[in-house]
Amino acid sequence: MLDQYGKDFIKILEHLKPSKHPYEVFSDWLVLTAATLYSWKKDENVEKEFSEVAKHYTPAEMEKHSQLLELTVSALEKRDQDFLGEIFMNANISNAKAGQFFTPYEVSLLSAKITIGNDPIENKGRLLQINDPTCGAGGMLIAGIEVLKEKNFNYQRDALFIAQDIDARCARMCFIQLTLMAAPAVVYCMNTLTLQEYWHRETLFYHVSDIDWRLRAESLIDKVKSIGQATEEPEQEQVQEQMEINIPASKKLKQMELF
Repeated sequence: MLDQYGKDFIKILEHLKPSKHPYEVFSDWLVLTAATLYSWKKDENVEKEFSEVAKHYTPAEMEKHSQLLELTVSALEKRDQDFLGEIFMNANISNAKAGQFFTPYEVSLLSAKITIGNDPIENKGRLLQINDPTCGAGGMLIAGIEVLKEKNFNYQRDALFIAQDIDARCARMCFIQLTLMAAPAVVYCMNTLTLQEYWHRETLFYHVSDIDWRLRAESLIDKVKSIGQATEEPEQEQVQEQMEINIPASKKLKQMELF
């Protein structure tokens, strides 16, 4: 069910540029907004994407694009939800012919609660990594964030969210929402079956939380542990060889004969 923010979003979207279908306007808004939220990276390709889309809109129309972002921020501040996913489905701009239907947020929240469980989360200083290989607008990951918050788990510091989707619009929706929720995340536009990647973007909080450094530290710790385990294996093999030496030589046994 759309709240007032969602209704206002669709109303602006439908009248933003009459010469374009809302499907195209929404796709353009995703490019503009995702590029704006990634502007700190100074990525030339992303800046070029922004310029190519922006030139088709007047200053007044660009202002309306900004209003759509304001509504998105306000909606996510009010409560945790898959706001853009709801817009995508209710504005009839999804690819229904290709079977593109998003999971309702209530179902995503139930799945997240079942998956994470009721027990306290013991990450033991390591990052809690949550992955959705068909992320859509990020509804399942947002539901995961809501559950972590209920458990008083600091998801902004101790979690890493990884998302993949083959649809560039979905990847951008997910990137926008996870960025606005200050979640450390990497969003990939890719085919998760063939592993062909088209592009990826990390949220600002990925760097604020020093995720790169923490992943390298965890990798180093794992390598040290694996070296320690490797040095123990020869000792186990030696014990096994000694046991085999003490086994008496076998002989042919007659039926029903034990020794």
